[in-house]
Amino acid sequence: LPIECDVSQIKMGDEIFIRPFDGVILNKEKKQIASFKLTPTTLSDEYRAGGRIPLIIGRGLTNKAREYFKLPPSELFIQNIIPKDSKKGFTLAQKIVGRACGLPEGSGIRPGTYCEPKVTTVGSQDTTGAMTRDELKELACLGFNADLVMQSFCHTAAYPKPVDLKLQHELPSFMASRGGVTLKPGDGIIHSWLNRLLLPDTIGTG
Repeated sequence: LPIECDVSQIKMGDEIFIRPFDGVILNKEKKQIASFKLTPTTLSDEYRAGGRIPLIIGRGLTNKAREYFKLPPSELFIQNIIPKDSKKGFTLAQKIVGRACGLPEGSGIRPGTYCEPKVTTVGSQDTTGAMTRDELKELACLGFNADLVMQSFCHTAAYPKPVDLKLQHELPSFMASRGGVTLKPGDGIIHSWLNRLLLPDTIGTG
């Protein structure tokens, strides 16, 4: 549980008590020696869920199930605090993220706002491809929601080691079975492909 606070009153070897929901740190005499705020506000929910990704998945499934049964939104999750509107304009990046969050054209996301934008393009390169595959298995991912998921082998195409050759043969079928697209070794650098395929007002990640 990451905490940011003033530690000037905490010495090496001190016995302390952390009360995350109260936002205070006490010494062994139960005297307050520091205070803090959990950032983002959903941090305690992330801790309870075992991480941010499990929280996003669980909250999304809950919301979809409640919408299907025409139930109101769940009150079990901590609600995000929306920063005050500064009445200033938005940068292009803020507008792009706002568009991906379903906001009207011209609106954007202010700094400090928690949001879950829709990502339409995902790029995966070969040096982390095996790790990505293992994470997808752990998440029980059977199909991609993004419009385009692209796997490349641009880093290991020139001088592949035996483990790279094995990955080049196994990974394409794994990605294709979930709706992804795999480039062949020698097809080029993934950044060049994504620059061609990523639309100007959508979000991509990798």
